[in-house]
Amino acid sequence: MRSRWFTAFTVGLSLALVAGCGSTSHKTARAKHGNAPNAGGLTAEGGNGAAAAAGGSTQASQGGQASGTASKKSGSSVKSSARGTGAAAPGAPGSAGVSSAFVPANGPGITNTDIYMAVGFSSQSAAGDRAIGAGGAAPSYDTRDVFNAVIKYANAHGGFAGRRLSPIFYDYNLTTNKSTQDQAACANYTQDHKVFTIVAGNDILDECAEKAHAVAVGGGSGTAATYQKFPHLISPDGFRLDRLGNVTANGLFKAGYFTGKLGLVTWDDPNYRFAISQGYLPALSSHQITPTDTAYIVVPQTIDALSDSSAAISSAITKFRSEGIDHVIIQDGPAGVFAGAGLTFEWMNQAKSQRWYPRYGQNASNAPGWSVLPSDQMDHAIAIDYSDYDAKYDEGWHPNASREKCFKIQSDAGYPVSSSNLNDEAIAALSCDLVFFSQQVINSLSSLSNDAFVEGTGRLGTAFPPAVVYGDKLVPGRRDGGDLVRTEEYLASCSCLKYSGPPYSAES
Repeated sequence: MRSRWFTAFTVGLSLALVAGCGSTSHKTARAKHGNAPNAGGLTAEGGNGAAAAAGGSTQASQGGQASGTASKKSGSSVKSSARGTGAAAPGAPGSAGVSSAFVPANGPGITNTDIYMAVGFSSQSAAGDRAIGAGGAAPSYDTRDVFNAVIKYANAHGGFAGRRLSPIFYDYNLTTNKSTQDQAACANYTQDHKVFTIVAGNDILDECAEKAHAVAVGGGSGTAATYQKFPHLISPDGFRLDRLGNVTANGLFKAGYFTGKLGLVTWDDPNYRFAISQGYLPALSSHQITPTDTAYIVVPQTIDALSDSSAAISSAITKFRSEGIDHVIIQDGPAGVFAGAGLTFEWMNQAKSQRWYPRYGQNASNAPGWSVLPSDQMDHAIAIDYSDYDAKYDEGWHPNASREKCFKIQSDAGYPVSSSNLNDEAIAALSCDLVFFSQQVINSLSSLSNDAFVEGTGRLGTAFPPAVVYGDKLVPGRRDGGDLVRTEEYLASCSCLKYSGPPYSAES
């Protein structure tokens, strides 16, 4: 995804959100749509996310004002909301209208009738996008409605181990520290409620799921060390950051990108630093390439802290220019209030204001070709991309049947996906991948637990057909499933991407 999960959603740009761990007491109330029979609700980042993802979007969505009580943590108001959820009804195993076989289960958030999934979003994301000058990134629908549409379809077409999928939503406030809210969200998911799956993608939420014996879905900003630390973390569509750095550097080398002086840019965060030291630098060194400089940009934990990141970016651009750097790779992704592509957006706009036009090397986390980004900054950028949530990415390839099915589900539910809004497309596609991936794994098991879910994931291979990306591969020992990538160049003359060939395995 340009983004990838979900994690967030990391597709497009947008201001972030998705989940965390901690302890506070929240009361959860139904939002305006209430409980949908045989439906659930879900929402995606992280991206990677996803989306996120890949690329940058928000886990948030427009118009979704949560109803429920606000509770206080560290002096900040944190809203918790559930839409389409409630206590599971007692009764005989199995849910009405569900055709999948009922199997025994051992884990939190699983009853005889329901499996609960936790999803973070922000009802403020569209307003946040407009506040930073990225109004074109604002999603058209409440993220909960988009996920509910997919879950309702999946529950009516097979269900989940003889049960229905039901969501627990948590509404993030963009003016409150993200880590603090992650902690509060964790308490909501594991203390106020019990969930089996947490749409995660950062260390707080990944740890939250692990301690609760749940499953964390969404690789977000994880590395090899992250997956070792959290053995029940899975990113169906994503690339862990260090692997993505290796894939990007090798792909750009094959494309003839490296000339002149190279600068690397990423977030000042341990996982992103790991991506540079254990992903990019070893791959570049294997091709006898040494970056001239690397800039680490402070992560904004609230929307009010964006000025600190902006100042760091301005300073880094000035320094890169003075060093004669003319090629720049930005390793973007979910960080703080950004679900993805926020660093790319801020960097390119400031570079444009300083009349500096380096040639960019990219991957899906940069949302290559996105209309919200300045076209003259992107001109002749080379990307090693894996996104396929828009028909334009099918050029020279075949249509993505999973994506088209997903968009039809949304349209039939009253939420038609706009081809001119990458966040609409990415959020819809990510919702489908989260739900249908979970369904495919769960319905393949003879008993359900977090261990069984991970084992079932490793048996998928390339059998899961994603809506967000060109292709996945999940095998034992690899829980970041992103696989197929394409090499593309952006041309400002046509505001389009030109591909050098069909998708190929990232490991080839």
